[in-house]
Amino acid sequence: MASVKAAAGPGGADTGALSDQLVEKVRRAILRGMLHPGEHLSQTKLAEDYLVSKVPVREALKQLHAEGLLQHDRNRGYFVARTSRSEARQLYRLRRWLESELLRTANWPDEGQLAKLRDLLEIVSKPLPTSDRERWMDALGKMRFMIFDLSPDKYLLREARRLWNLTDRFRALLPPDKSASGERALIEAIAARDRKQLLAAYDADRTRIESVLEETLESLPGLWTED
Repeated sequence: MASVKAAAGPGGADTGALSDQLVEKVRRAILRGMLHPGEHLSQTKLAEDYLVSKVPVREALKQLHAEGLLQHDRNRGYFVARTSRSEARQLYRLRRWLESELLRTANWPDEGQLAKLRDLLEIVSKPLPTSDRERWMDALGKMRFMIFDLSPDKYLLREARRLWNLTDRFRALLPPDKSASGERALIEAIAARDRKQLLAAYDADRTRIESVLEETLESLPGLWTED
């Protein structure tokens, strides 16, 4: 884990600032799949990893517990919250509807925007090693939201981004060689300015991804609660 380098005491970051930094970093680690559902979070280890005292660690864990990302056991401490397979399915269904609506109303990109999309496609179309998985996920998110941002429906866009973030933890578990193979078809449809082709490519990719998700959820039963 990356360290939060700040001194305690006069002239250093106060506990609240350190706690906020920890909340952001641990939240990202959970949502990006670097910390798995059910995984125990040791206060001592977090303090050592981030080079801080246990005080901001405790505050950060309390905040993440309040957000529902952590579960707390009085005797055993904090654990990454397990979610249900039903939750995953519902989130992906909501995403399919919202994102389809954004694609229906999206304006076509100009040549500069299309070039940027193709640059991002080169990253996401080639599975990166596990150590570079986060860079791949960042590129995928940037590419998708460059496309969705072409829609004038900004309220739907904000909700789509929220749902995207909520599915990060599931996306991180999908096999990298299967999770982005539909992206090229989306860019080809956008370059051709073919709305029907775009929606068909998106729908086919969602059906494929949801099938891969089901296989992944089935193969990792210990990470999820009962539906």
